[in-house]
Amino acid sequence: MENINTIFLDVDGTLTNGKVYLDNGENEFKAFDVKDGLIIVSALTLNYNVIIMTGRESHVVARRAAELGITEFYQGIRDKQGKMEQLMQKNNFSYQNLAYLGDDLNDLAVMKKAAFAACPADAADDVKEIADFVSEFAGGNGAVREILTHLLKAKNDYDKVLELFS
Repeated sequence: MENINTIFLDVDGTLTNGKVYLDNGENEFKAFDVKDGLIIVSALTLNYNVIIMTGRESHVVARRAAELGITEFYQGIRDKQGKMEQLMQKNNFSYQNLAYLGDDLNDLAVMKKAAFAACPADAADDVKEIADFVSEFAGGNGAVREILTHLLKAKNDYDKVLELFS
């Protein structure tokens, strides 16, 4: 895990509970956990590259990424592995540098190759089987906070997070 410098986040089912609320108009609603947000901002402050990629397109995701300071986010991506490999070439990193947080079958291909793969407690069984770490929390309910805390502790960076708030 020592070479990990890039954190890849799925959205629906990982950063959220996986539910998409649609009204009779064109409004879409998703709930994000503020504790997940705080650890993501902390990782960014410690110079980790944080990337969001999701299969759906949503103005809500763009807004949340902006709030957190994530400048690299991709929506409407069906082939996550293909897009990830494009990003690796563009940004000069590899699977050895990658922590991948996902929850469903479309995350499997990249999770199998990542240096560290993790998922929420309510992830698909196939994802849980290959994950290096399974959170005790469901997606959208603090799973990302627990996973990134685990990762940052393993990399001896968690004390730096605590210093940000001391």
